[in-house]
Amino acid sequence: MEKRSVSIAGAGKVAGGEYHTVKISGSGRVEGDLVAEELRIAGAGKVEGAAKVKELVVSGTARFEGPVEADALQIAGACKIEAELSAKEARVAGALKVEGGVKAHYFKASGGLKVEGNLEADLVSLAGKVTITGLLAADRVEMRLEDASFVQEIGGERIEIRRRARGKGLLEELGLHFFRRPGTLQATSIEGDEVYLEGTQAKLVRGKEVHIGPGCRIERVEYEESLRVHPESRVKEEVRG
Repeated sequence: MEKRSVSIAGAGKVAGGEYHTVKISGSGRVEGDLVAEELRIAGAGKVEGAAKVKELVVSGTARFEGPVEADALQIAGACKIEAELSAKEARVAGALKVEGGVKAHYFKASGGLKVEGNLEADLVSLAGKVTITGLLAADRVEMRLEDASFVQEIGGERIEIRRRARGKGLLEELGLHFFRRPGTLQATSIEGDEVYLEGTQAKLVRGKEVHIGPGCRIERVEYEESLRVHPESRVKEEVRG
């Protein structure tokens, strides 16, 4: 039996259930749990339950009152998930708030990201303003600091945190560097095999090869093989173990 598709172009609602495609381009809501091949929200959409979809695209505003599970997630607007998020591949270029934890194979965000739990993935690439109240854990973590960000704990094999490169934005092209403050990251602990940090304040950094770049304030560094500290940065305590 072929699954039906539904489209809301004005204001409307559909019952929860199984669909092939659900499109919301006006103001619409799904009453209950949703299972679908594809969910596209270009207006204002709400799912009043759990959502399990293969492809989820948000270019407007979306709110999910239950957990979200997707193979591919793409957000260019604003999205709020009031539970957990699970995705094979997630790409966020707008704003995403998740009130539970996040699990993904690949997770990329370049707008505003807030996770009120842990974010676990194989590869994480973040830019913009980031707030993660739990653990950020991945085989590889890449961050480009463009605002004041906070992550409670970071763990991974390779961790690379850099400030936003100069000369890439309109303000820099106009010579207005003084309008943009350099991005910063505040963390309690950062632990990995290879660690490179810029603009970071942390209580503890632990790794095999640790490179503290410019703009860092670290209370304690524990390293196994090598440690380099930029002259503009400060490390209170260095311990080789």
